[in-house]
Amino acid sequence: MLHELVQNIFRSGVHGSAENLYQWCMMNLRLKTEGVPENLRSYLPAMTHQVNGISLPELMKPSAKEAIKQFTLSLKEREEIELVGPYNEYRLKDHSQWNFHNQDQESFFICNDLTLSPLQFIRSRVQNFCTEKNISDMHRDEIVISVTEATENAIKYSNAFPVYIEHGIKDKEYSVRVVNSVNDVNLTEEISKGKFSEDVSLMRGVLVMSKLLDFLDIVRDTENRRVEFVGRKKVRLKN
Repeated sequence: MLHELVQNIFRSGVHGSAENLYQWCMMNLRLKTEGVPENLRSYLPAMTHQVNGISLPELMKPSAKEAIKQFTLSLKEREEIELVGPYNEYRLKDHSQWNFHNQDQESFFICNDLTLSPLQFIRSRVQNFCTEKNISDMHRDEIVISVTEATENAIKYSNAFPVYIEHGIKDKEYSVRVVNSVNDVNLTEEISKGKFSEDVSLMRGVLVMSKLLDFLDIVRDTENRRVEFVGRKKVRLKN
């Protein structure tokens, strides 16, 4: 069962260390256990698809982390995964096995717990998505920086474990949405502090994103207690 969970993580299109793989298995376990809050219920299909097959007993065993490490090493020995420099990180060698190989868009969840390395998850997944879609290296890097920054803000201000992501490319334009939950009190307080002001440059990192993206907006959905980051960028393709 653990082997299947690790394979599913690799198929999601990320690259990371054996430690990351364990963290992301635990992230999916917690996503399954905690579920989707009411204000994110419209995104339930993405959650259901992502956590399908996650097993609580297997991951809670003390030996789970070491078992995942050893299985990762066995994949390396069989040359089913490749090393991504400059760090000791791995990804599937056969990129056609990535879930988004034949898709121009996808949606999934990450978490607001930094101990589970959600930023590395989103950073590597977006990077590999852009690479697979033949987006130029310069535009790929700008997208990765922007999405990582948006996700970091979403994680910081979310009051619920799940954070929803959807991104894709159409007509040579990359688009992304990052949606996080806030409670009524926090949203009022954050607005008053200027963190979600109409002047979006007041929000940390938005100035950087505004230079790298063609369009960005931060939408405060007070009725559903959500904050949404929306970004788009026209991109050059390699071929």
